[in-house]
Amino acid sequence: MWDGLNSRQRSYLLACFREDQDAERRARAARSAYQVPGSAFEWRKLPFSIKAELPFAEYTTIQRRLREEGSLDAGAGATLHALARRGLLKITEDRIDLPEVGLVARVLVELTRAGRACARVGLGIAPAPRRPKHLLSEWLWDNLARVATAGSDGLSEDVMGGKAKYYLGTDYRPNGKQSRGYIDCFAVRTEKGRGTFVLEYRWRITEAGRRHINAYRAAYQTAYPNVQVNVPDSL
Repeated sequence: MWDGLNSRQRSYLLACFREDQDAERRARAARSAYQVPGSAFEWRKLPFSIKAELPFAEYTTIQRRLREEGSLDAGAGATLHALARRGLLKITEDRIDLPEVGLVARVLVELTRAGRACARVGLGIAPAPRRPKHLLSEWLWDNLARVATAGSDGLSEDVMGGKAKYYLGTDYRPNGKQSRGYIDCFAVRTEKGRGTFVLEYRWRITEAGRRHINAYRAAYQTAYPNVQVNVPDSL
């Protein structure tokens, strides 16, 4: 597919790809800081242009990239649609509120898997190896390791990463599928007056979680060397 693109189409695809990868890095950094970046369905939709006159609307990051290359002009829309027809990206619109202007339309682009693969070919980037299904994502492994490190005291729910508890816990995920059962929640209670009240909820490792860590610890350390793991060698 890369060979079938002209130089202008390649420039537009690569500009979108670089912004897509920046968005992915921002999402990963947010998770590392135990923030919720939202779903990939949201942050992979990249602003391409805002339908308002300058100076009320600035150039988007993708437009600035193309402008530096001398490729941004009135034919931008036609080039995007040419890439969309090839299944390399999707084009949608939403509306945003601009000061002194009000609601205006914004054009969004979202690279497809084929689009990202095509851009990697153009840049000479080898495809990332697929993660084996029995291994967790880097984000979930980081959360599981932190719960295990906390031991019997457990890890406070306040510092659990986003929806990690749904994917690692003993209940059900938001999509209705059963979770993995690697961690479990317990209540820390306190006496107050004549009653007992829940002070906070914490998470600790389950037997299934211990077995998973003991079985795949070495694989995780190879796959995710940036994750700090302070789990005892044998749980």
